[in-house]
Amino acid sequence: MKKLIIFSLMALLAGGFVGCKKDSYVALFDQLPQDRMSDSIKYVQKTLTSAPNGWVAIMPTSFGGGYGFYMTFDEASNVTMYSDWSTAFASTAFKSQYRIKADQGASLSFDTYNYITELNDPDRSVRNGYGGDIDFIYDHTSGDSLIMLGKRYRQKLSLIKATAAQKAQYTSGAYATAITNFANFFVNNKNAFIQLEDNTKIAIEPNFTTNLGAGKRITLTALSTSGAISSATAKFALTVDQMAILDSGVNISALRFVKVAWKDATTMAIYTSTGKEYIINNSPAPILPLYMLMGVKYSTLYSAFKTIYPGTSTAGATILNYFHNNLNNATATGGYSFNSGNIKLTWDLVNTRVTFNGFSSQNGGTSGWTTTITYKYTVDNSGVYKFTLYSAASGGYVANIMTQLDAFLRNNSVKLDYYIDTTDPNKTVYGQMSSVETPTTAMTFVLQ
Repeated sequence: MKKLIIFSLMALLAGGFVGCKKDSYVALFDQLPQDRMSDSIKYVQKTLTSAPNGWVAIMPTSFGGGYGFYMTFDEASNVTMYSDWSTAFASTAFKSQYRIKADQGASLSFDTYNYITELNDPDRSVRNGYGGDIDFIYDHTSGDSLIMLGKRYRQKLSLIKATAAQKAQYTSGAYATAITNFANFFVNNKNAFIQLEDNTKIAIEPNFTTNLGAGKRITLTALSTSGAISSATAKFALTVDQMAILDSGVNISALRFVKVAWKDATTMAIYTSTGKEYIINNSPAPILPLYMLMGVKYSTLYSAFKTIYPGTSTAGATILNYFHNNLNNATATGGYSFNSGNIKLTWDLVNTRVTFNGFSSQNGGTSGWTTTITYKYTVDNSGVYKFTLYSAASGGYVANIMTQLDAFLRNNSVKLDYYIDTTDPNKTVYGQMSSVETPTTAMTFVLQ
């Protein structure tokens, strides 16, 4: 009986396996995976090559800032592009090859050198260049945009269909002009800012260089009416008509800013994700108090050889000239005579120290020696500093002529402020140091 039951079960199982044929498989999707991949490749290829006016492209890099491009793709696997890397790249078309292939999805690859591979060049100061991808996986389509994701660094390449007007601008050299005009606006408006409805002021500071650590980034710093300060930085890419703020924009004061663009021929504005427009104005001086920027925006107060800057009082000039005018006094310096020198007061925000460097030279400043005094400091909420000696004068040969400025720093409560030279057509902004106890003692320095 047991044998009969076992035999019957084996027959039943065998029949089940025999009945399960390959042609009875029902796919969970409408297409086989290889068919879906083939269709995806055809879709990306057709979409890229059929855009009549090409594509405006923007992309952040992993290690550097953001970059903009204009690209056209043809069916012979050629891509022609311009880039905001430089005005030369923006005005000169470069043709190279591309491929659409299967690689974790439909992949767009740039096979030969072009402006986008420039960001991946390993011959730069960092091993992997700027961290820009050259292989991109198709992610999704959004309206007139193709969104690709970098295979290695996972940076997003956004390709937006260009209009006929944009194509005409990119191919006529207007891209380079646009880049220059954006940069010049902020050169001419050094203290650019916007004011919100609650009177919060936000300073706008873009860096147009290709510097790896700081270039192609925009920093917004908000000063509320209560005195609270907040700051945020994001990468940006330049197109022919805007500074596109990447990675979904920059968030500050409960707003998300996504682009900077011209409102008209002379007016620049910054726009939120909801389309809210804020006109960018210029302040005669930075909107943030100077003491909040020392060690952040500025690191040094500089006094050049025998130069007394506007805003320096008579008592302040006496202190500075004791150093400058005695550089060539061998008796004052202990037997040495110098024909050049300068003063630098440099802030170390991390360690709350200020270094007083007295530089002296016998060859007009080409080379020389530095004497250093270091102070610890405290600064209160109104910007008043108190300096205490951390390490006495060392190195160099000019300790004896640094004594008056040293005594001023150690024996006074010191306040920093901006000084604007209204007689200068450029309205140069200096840093002014003055005594709280004796306000008539004031010294003006170059901000570095």
